Amino acid sequence: MAAEPCVSTDARDRLTPVQRWDSLSDFGESVSHTFVPLHLSARAPRDFHAATRGATMQDFKIVEISSDEHVVERTRRLIEQGDSEPSYKVSLMLEGSCFMCQDGRDVVLEPGDIAVYDTTHPYTLAFDANMQSIVTIFPKRLVELSDDRVAALTATALGRDDPLGAMVGSVLGQLAGRLDLVNATIGWRLARNAVDLVNILLRDSLGEERALPADRLLDRIYAYIDDHLADPGLSPAHIAEAHFISVRYLQVLFQHAGVPVSTYVRTRRLERCRTDLADPGLAGETLSTIASRWSFADLPHFSRTFKSAYGTTPSAFRATVFGQENVRTGLARE
Repeated sequence: MAAEPCVSTDARDRLTPVQRWDSLSDFGESVSHTFVPLHLSARAPRDFHAATRGATMQDFKIVEISSDEHVVERTRRLIEQGDSEPSYKVSLMLEGSCFMCQDGRDVVLEPGDIAVYDTTHPYTLAFDANMQSIVTIFPKRLVELSDDRVAALTATALGRDDPLGAMVGSVLGQLAGRLDLVNATIGWRLARNAVDLVNILLRDSLGEERALPADRLLDRIYAYIDDHLADPGLSPAHIAEAHFISVRYLQVLFQHAGVPVSTYVRTRRLERCRTDLADPGLAGETLSTIASRWSFADLPHFSRTFKSAYGTTPSAFRATVFGQENVRTGLARE
């Protein structure tokens, strides 16, 4: 892997040059810091070599890794001791193979295979020598499927001889190959495209024959909500009517999903606002414009709701992302 210059100065959008590791413990500390706390071991820890190169784009991290033979464990104790945001990791094998075990299943991943794994469940990864992979991590809240649906796909090989999998692999490869774009609009949008494609791949991989009718209906409702978030009239009654069900049944579906339908809609709208606030291509738009786009008509109410969800105001979040000087003009127009 050729070295790339470090071109980002933003703490939330940053590119790391190639880092080479001649110590298993140092490599372990690095990947634990980048992803979640992990335990690493190797049969030849004193003769271990690895190299990494990665980038952070808001809630999305991507790292290209090549290394000697080693084992990665995410233990229950590490999960209980940590305070990391619940996330999914998606990996694409480029060279070598990996034995993966999670949720009572195991699989051997070969070049071209894509796999998803849950950071809130224990897992084991055993890599052979001369491995190379691309690994991404992003919060669970960006995935539209429930935990139990995704759990049906952990420790399985996705994407092998699958056009959708090939698309996901292609986008991950583009991101890993052009990490110098991390601060540009195209880099951020490619990251979002990658997450969207993962969502599509997961849905497709579950298959109609593996989903209960209620699950299929809920998936359609999720998609409908996402398509109509900009509609101020989107309500539980509107959603239920569009799917020929009662509001009560809609509430039951979302009760099983673990969140009230109104809360889900508000969360998805806030997530869209947060995405727009962090999009370099929309840096010139006012907070009012972004809030209104996603059906928050009252700016003070939007600011309070955003702060309640993310612990910071929209203006402070945007200032953190782009720097105070870059957003001062936009804030002045509010």
